Amino acid sequence: MVYPVLEALTPSYNSAATLPETLASAWKDNRIPVLLVDDGSTDGSAEDAERHEGVRVLRQRNSGPSVARNRAIMESRADFVLFLDSDDLLSPGYRDAFEAALAANPQADVFVCGVQVVDEKGKPTYQLPAPTLKPTPFLSMLGHEAMSTNAIIVRRELFARSGLFPPHLHHAEDWDLWLRLAAASDRWVRMDHTLAVYRLRGGSLSKNGPAMWRGIRQVANAAARLPIGEAGERRVAVQRALSSGASYVYYTAFAQVLRQRASVSIGGALREAAQLPLRFWPLVLSDFASSALRRLRSH
Repeated sequence: MVYPVLEALTPSYNSAATLPETLASAWKDNRIPVLLVDDGSTDGSAEDAERHEGVRVLRQRNSGPSVARNRAIMESRADFVLFLDSDDLLSPGYRDAFEAALAANPQADVFVCGVQVVDEKGKPTYQLPAPTLKPTPFLSMLGHEAMSTNAIIVRRELFARSGLFPPHLHHAEDWDLWLRLAAASDRWVRMDHTLAVYRLRGGSLSKNGPAMWRGIRQVANAAARLPIGEAGERRVAVQRALSSGASYVYYTAFAQVLRQRASVSIGGALREAAQLPLRFWPLVLSDFASSALRRLRSH
């Protein structure tokens, strides 16, 4: 039997609304086969996926995306895998760019690309360039350079050295794995293409600000203790990661709520903001000052 060089691994739970487009972006647009692990769906999406060309479906009881991704890694027989969430997409040319990069770098273990971020309706909002991988892949990842799960392609045998997704983490679990992959191998290649499409998810787990922040801190502090490179470089990268992580969490999970509170009562909003970790306070004050300035200009 001939196994694929590249396979997309997709965890799916009740994804009937988005999954067909996701699967088409892999197989129809790129001829990348998909190994889909259905995580206990009840909306018929698994049955629909089984009828989709280029897709192999495994089923399990609902156990969460990390468990589903780990099962896909272990069941795959491809040389390389990518992680394609059930509402994200691959741009046309994804496979061609990877094959060209692999031909030029046959010993590489990891390939990364840029990301197009779109809203829930598919409208482009902004782009994230591929991580710089400088000064090393580990420090690049530790510095929290943004990257969606479908922007990384991994040689499957590397997981034997890095480990899998941590099921106990519900936030920053992907970042945790990227760090361990970079600790296991520095043979990473930057593909200077925007090939992954990440869809912003309204009302998803990403709105759980306190849990997001705990996950980021836990992963950053654990990575800072890994004996990779100089301790001083790790400390600087961790502080950069915590700063960018706090900004992301604040504007994702807290900013809109606090602005709404402030429209009713500045004092109430400040009392609520005072309950946030200290690292968030400069962000709160800057956000409030910018909002006040915008209101003044509008009058």
